[in-house]
Amino acid sequence: MQLLNKLRTKHRFAGIVIDTTCGAAASLALPPFFMLPALFCLGLPVWRVIHANSRFEAASIFGKAGLGWFLASTFWISHALIVSAPSLWFLTPFVALALALILAVFWAVAAAASWLPNRSAVVRLLCLLAVFAVIEWTRGFVASGFPWSLMGGIFAVHLSSLQMASIIGVYGLTLLAFGCVVAPLLWVLSARRLALILLMLPVVGTFWGNVRLDSQPFAQAAIAPVIRLVQPAVPQQDKWNRQKRPAHLATLIDLSQAGENKPDFLIWPETAFAGLPSQNRLLLADTVRAATHPDGFLLTGIPRFNGDNRPLNSAFLFDHQAGLRGFYDKRHLVPFGEYVPFRSWVPFLDIIAGPADFVAGEHNHLIVVPGIGQVQTLICYEVIFAGKVIAPTNRPDVMVNITNDAWFGTTIGPWQHLYQSQLRAVEEGIPLVRVANTGISVAFDGFGRQLGTIPLGMRAYLDIALPSVLTAPIFARFGNAGFFALCFGVFGVAWVLYQRERQQAYKA
Repeated sequence: MQLLNKLRTKHRFAGIVIDTTCGAAASLALPPFFMLPALFCLGLPVWRVIHANSRFEAASIFGKAGLGWFLASTFWISHALIVSAPSLWFLTPFVALALALILAVFWAVAAAASWLPNRSAVVRLLCLLAVFAVIEWTRGFVASGFPWSLMGGIFAVHLSSLQMASIIGVYGLTLLAFGCVVAPLLWVLSARRLALILLMLPVVGTFWGNVRLDSQPFAQAAIAPVIRLVQPAVPQQDKWNRQKRPAHLATLIDLSQAGENKPDFLIWPETAFAGLPSQNRLLLADTVRAATHPDGFLLTGIPRFNGDNRPLNSAFLFDHQAGLRGFYDKRHLVPFGEYVPFRSWVPFLDIIAGPADFVAGEHNHLIVVPGIGQVQTLICYEVIFAGKVIAPTNRPDVMVNITNDAWFGTTIGPWQHLYQSQLRAVEEGIPLVRVANTGISVAFDGFGRQLGTIPLGMRAYLDIALPSVLTAPIFARFGNAGFFALCFGVFGVAWVLYQRERQQAYKA
């Protein structure tokens, strides 16, 4: 306690450094590093939060830990500035810092909302656990939502532990992960039964996940449609170069026609055809015919304009004759990437997002591919929103995530995006195919088992026999009900302890 007092008074700068460093170090537990023991570095700022003298102090401490967490895990987003405007490379630290500061506010709010005056450290700790989980859930939709670097992602370290997502989703996993941070502190505070429960929950869940996988061994269907993932690996700075477009399209065609297989369904990445359907009809038709066989279909990302001459980020399904068989418009746009909030206030961001905002699609069009079934298209980061990737009343036969991670180079960003996709496959129990421009392209079955992959930066194709859809798991049927049940359980225990403390104080 003397050390906490010194950090609070004489050595405030040291306290800032410690909190931020602990948050940054703890983020190494996230994909793709999976250094799980690092997560316990959060224990020190959490200990400081529950012993803070005021709500503001608690918020400040946990906000600084959040700053370190997000600065270390989302810095790669600033790489897009280098790609779009290399001369502005010196602004990348400020872009990374600005995003981390915004996201850290959620952690600060969690600490402020959970800090109760004149209550024991155990009650404060349990309240922080539950409130933090709820606040992380709100991060998925507040201000359009950005549920990146969720703590629950650590359970992707093993396929058995990942199966818990089929029941409680990534937000439930986030509560379990933070519960592991809290457990040693509860042990020190003599609440050892609670500590053991929090530590045993993920252990029991992982054991159940292992049983689930063993009961459903992977078996390839005798007759299954073949999907080909095409990864052209076109550098982002060359993507919209008109002079290089013929070579890029030739690469897509060659990869689509390579090998002895004649795939039923070709999938190209986001904006693979760098042109507009209305202005490049003949070129588009020739490209589709050259890439597909007579009974094949092609799904590719293509930007388009709507009736009001506003741009949309879209995906089109074509048959061999280049006949349009279906389309999908991206519904969840990337802030500061595809549109700029308060554009008139920050005109310099036109360099990143362009001079005009994209508009969001209004409907979730499932695309029907003959021989394949219903396809749920997810463009770019639409795949990161747990519980929001499919319509609850109409389960598709496959989810297809087309993306262009070339913006982020060889940073950890593409890997983080990959594991987000795997989580959605497990939550929904639906095969998911991810096709990226520069990688990582991959296919998962409904258990999250990897069926094949194309490494980051490789120009290649991958043929996958499409597995069957699973019976809808608990999360797919009830959404975040399991997560909220966990939260109410933690709140309930905190309330019982709170009432017991009040009674003891009244008797005294």
